[in-house]
Amino acid sequence: MRRRRVSRFERMLPDILMAAPAVVVAAAILWLFTVGPMRDPRSALQDFYQGEDRPEEQLCDPLILAGPRVVPLVIADLPKKGTPHRLNAIRFLGNGRYARALPALQQLLADDQEYVTFRVEAFRAIYQISPDRARQLAPVYGYGRDQLARVAADIAAHRDPGCWTRTYWQALRHQHSE
Repeated sequence: MRRRRVSRFERMLPDILMAAPAVVVAAAILWLFTVGPMRDPRSALQDFYQGEDRPEEQLCDPLILAGPRVVPLVIADLPKKGTPHRLNAIRFLGNGRYARALPALQQLLADDQEYVTFRVEAFRAIYQISPDRARQLAPVYGYGRDQLARVAADIAAHRDPGCWTRTYWQALRHQHSE
């Protein structure tokens, strides 16, 4: 009986299969430190600022994936009025419910020289972080006919003021709702 000739690939297959888990682990570790939650916070912030090619709802994804480690950098840039994607940075702080952002958000809300759009998002972010604190602030801003007064009225009436939300898993999967 003649033996079948074994190809070179067939001889290497067991070695390939044994190396596959190590390659997968290496790829996962590489992803963790370059794109995922373990990446450098400054790199995530820079990615956020340069995210012109992403749809609107995905702009905060680098910040969401970096999580609490990027929050001090975002808070430091919040008072700078020329900061790119500043509105989305405010939304990120509210979405993540980062309590240490409350003083900066309250300062932004109280600034009469600030655009109303930014003040409204700051109010919504405060509501997401601390609904009780937002309800305490609501009477101060509940007068008038502008968008800020409408959001204050919603908060005072225990209605959702239309807060922006995005989960970690949506950011991780780059989920885009159309």
